[in-house]
Amino acid sequence: MKSFVANYLISESGTFLKNGIIVAEDHGTALQYIDTTNDLEERAQLSFHNGILIAGCSFLKTNEPESKSAHPIKALVAKAVEGQSTFSLPDLIELSKQVQVEFPEMKIPEILNDSIDLLQSNAGFIKIIVPGIFLLTGVDLPRLRFKPKTKLKRIL
Repeated sequence: MKSFVANYLISESGTFLKNGIIVAEDHGTALQYIDTTNDLEERAQLSFHNGILIAGCSFLKTNEPESKSAHPIKALVAKAVEGQSTFSLPDLIELSKQVQVEFPEMKIPEILNDSIDLLQSNAGFIKIIVPGIFLLTGVDLPRLRFKPKTKLKRIL
């Protein structure tokens, strides 16, 4: 098993944990999310990364889209998934960067959570956990905003 910590961690439920720890199997499947309540203590075999940790996931279309939401980013999500049967984590990050351009007042936690909710509730997708631990780098961490050079990097 391997343990990683970063400035922020997005838990399986979408909660942003400051200095959160993710414990993963050697092949990359997330086993545990640990909320340090921003009181991080050193541990053996704990690897620190500067950015936002995200466990691997993908989205699979299972039914036809519904149009029950009037959420402002709904049109961007609908356009991004048009004709798609799957939607990957890198696709989600690219969509999220577009959302921030259109809605600059939104921050990363709100953008990601709203996009995932719309994918699942309106666009007919289900979230599937896949092996892999990823790091969102080049982020404005104090303001929780994407920057032009923000990238998603696989670390496990």
